[in-house]
Amino acid sequence: MDIQKLQALAVIQEAGSFSRAAETLGYSQAGLTYMMNSLENEIGLRLLDRSYSGVRLSETGKTLMPKIHRLLQVYDALNGEINACKCAQQATLRLAALDTVSTRWVPRAVAALKSEYPQITVSVISGSPMQVDNWLRDGSVELGVTDKRFTGTDMDWIRLCDDPFLAVLPPDSDVPDPVPVTCFAGRAVIIPDYGNTTRVFTRAGVEPVYTDDRMNNRSVLAAVAAGLGSTVFSRLELDYYARQDLTVRAMDPPCCRELGVALRPGVKGDAVVRSFLRALRAAADADK
Repeated sequence: MDIQKLQALAVIQEAGSFSRAAETLGYSQAGLTYMMNSLENEIGLRLLDRSYSGVRLSETGKTLMPKIHRLLQVYDALNGEINACKCAQQATLRLAALDTVSTRWVPRAVAALKSEYPQITVSVISGSPMQVDNWLRDGSVELGVTDKRFTGTDMDWIRLCDDPFLAVLPPDSDVPDPVPVTCFAGRAVIIPDYGNTTRVFTRAGVEPVYTDDRMNNRSVLAAVAAGLGSTVFSRLELDYYARQDLTVRAMDPPCCRELGVALRPGVKGDAVVRSFLRALRAAADADK
């Protein structure tokens, strides 16, 4: 059954005459009449009553027309989804991510997205939580995989997982596992990038002796390995730097950072974004 004939039938019902319906559709009256005769012959039912005063639905037409209207609505919705998918294929998704997740979850999620939308362009930039928040605010990216602590309340937030903080001490340190946070009171602690260390001790009411060092994370871990102090890294951060010459312990009480996706308002409903979020969650879950 040709959907175009059903669309024409709906216009005829509204117009009340072949001539007005033909004008609306841009057909000749003869062509439209032929189309309706063809439809009736195709289904074996008379749908229209014709008279000199105009045309109206037959009793059979009146019975079928509500279902025909629903079919046309579904057809229009399907066309809308198809067009949206075509647009998505040509779209560009701009995202930012913390260094620690841009090398783990993000590549797998982007690969999954591109298998669904082969023509899509994905732009990824990595940086600190503060940089990710700034890029979201100035519109450089639509979404950011980041630490909730550094994300403004004006952004939409989708939680992915908790990333526990771990105590990182010099090699061969004789400390229990988990190590009580109180063990760091009065001890030298080197602050890594983003200040993750401070929230752990502040929450526990512990006051370590923070060093005056201002180093990147690789240098912080090298300093700890040399016995110059201790530090705190999240599990994903420590995995990212892959140091094996350190003493690593869970912390008591435990503390973690919440990782997730911050989105600019209005972005969450986009089909491409939804697909990326599903792929990202699958990658994060597989990493647990």
